[in-house]
Formats: sequence, structure tokens, C-alpha cells
Amino acid sequence: MIDEETDCHYCGEGRVVILCLGCGIPLCGACVKLEDYGLGRDGGKVVALCPDCFVDPSVNTVLEFED
Repeated sequence: MIDEETDCHYCGEGRVVILCLGCGIPLCGACVKLEDYGLGRDGGKVVALCPDCFVDPSVNTVLEFED
């Protein structure tokens, strides 16, 4: 559960709206990075990551694939 009175643990300024799927820190809308995880023809899902987890290929496995 997210405590709406908590400040973002990444920037320390914005109000928390979501948790990072990678490390679990609370993030504001300005800091969250969204990644589209495609699952083939069965659809996909969008995951929320902090900026550090977003660029870490061990967390954001989409980065393992070339464009």
C-alpha cells in the first residue's frame, strides 16, 4: 500500500504515486519510468521502474534485446 503523504524516495520532492517493480522504492509521477513488456500475441503489461532500475539490464530485461 502507498502512503499518499510520503515523498518520492528518488527525488524527495513529489508525492508518491507508485512503487518501483525492481527495487520497491516509492516514486512520484515525474520520476517513474514506464516500460512495455510485450508478451507476444497474448498482449503485454506496462511496468513502473525507478530511473536506476530502468537502465539496469539485470532488472529491465527489455534492454537485453537490440532494436
